[in-house]
Amino acid sequence: MRTICDLGEFGFIDRVTGPLKGADCVVLGPGDDCAVLRAGGMLLLASCDGFVENIHFRREWAGPEDIGWKAAAAALSDIAAMGGSALFALATISCPRDADADYMARVCAGIAEAVEHCGAALVGGDMTCSPSGTMLDLSVVGAVTEGRYVTRDGARPGDLVAVTGYPGQSAAGLLALVNGVDAPMLIQSHLRPEPRLAAGRWMARRDAVHAMIDLSDGLLQDLGHIGQRSGLGVNVDSDLVPLAPALNGFESAISQSLESLTLSGGEDYELAVALDPGEAAGLCADFAAEFGMPLTVVGRVEEGWRGVRLDGQEAAHLGFDHFTA
Repeated sequence: MRTICDLGEFGFIDRVTGPLKGADCVVLGPGDDCAVLRAGGMLLLASCDGFVENIHFRREWAGPEDIGWKAAAAALSDIAAMGGSALFALATISCPRDADADYMARVCAGIAEAVEHCGAALVGGDMTCSPSGTMLDLSVVGAVTEGRYVTRDGARPGDLVAVTGYPGQSAAGLLALVNGVDAPMLIQSHLRPEPRLAAGRWMARRDAVHAMIDLSDGLLQDLGHIGQRSGLGVNVDSDLVPLAPALNGFESAISQSLESLTLSGGEDYELAVALDPGEAAGLCADFAAEFGMPLTVVGRVEEGWRGVRLDGQEAAHLGFDHFTA
């Protein structure tokens, strides 16, 4: 018997989505951050995300509103990765029969807060009993302009790869919580990530942006998805990956290198893009002026191989996989 652990998260997803048949309304099916669906004269984006107690969150580290916020933010970030606008969300909640009703209401308030913060509406959902622990599942729908959504598979040989903001801050925030380190900015990054919806739409309006993904599982892991889907390789230069100012001096407080956090730490929900090399410098400057955060070139797209490499070599650890982590 082959187990899910044998295949890994992404191997299993490839196995079960490969045989799926499309429909006339399906513009883009499984394999990207969102499905793209045609409804009348509109293009809709659809995605969902699960959020499980003691896997994605622990109550001793996160308040109920933070738990709800992060569950919604993770799902809404998929819409950002395609360059869309969020429209609405539906939430499924599973919890034990003896769950504290006030606590669960505060979780729901956190979900609604994040959804409304992103310009969308929480319009319904479902509730069921679980044998133990809480699980949230967020389904989100967005809209995108015809011909202006960005996928993972559009990278071209010679493209430069860039990332918004500073990857690694969420993973550092988690370690701060685990180790009892006073690092409020990093902890905030972990508990209250900000979906880059406006930045994603900005990217989608520019022809020089060829591919895009959000960073949920780590910079290397997610850039590997761009490489695999594009049939190309992404070579990351470790010297180019930006280090957040908040991480200065943090290494001494934990038992993990800052490089591993920036390269393999997940749940940042920054955006990584493949850019036309002739326009990358101008785009990075324009982005920084527009959003007050950096867009930093960290590597290049290459022919002759598929996936991701670090400094020309296979990386020992790419990022998070639920069934091999």
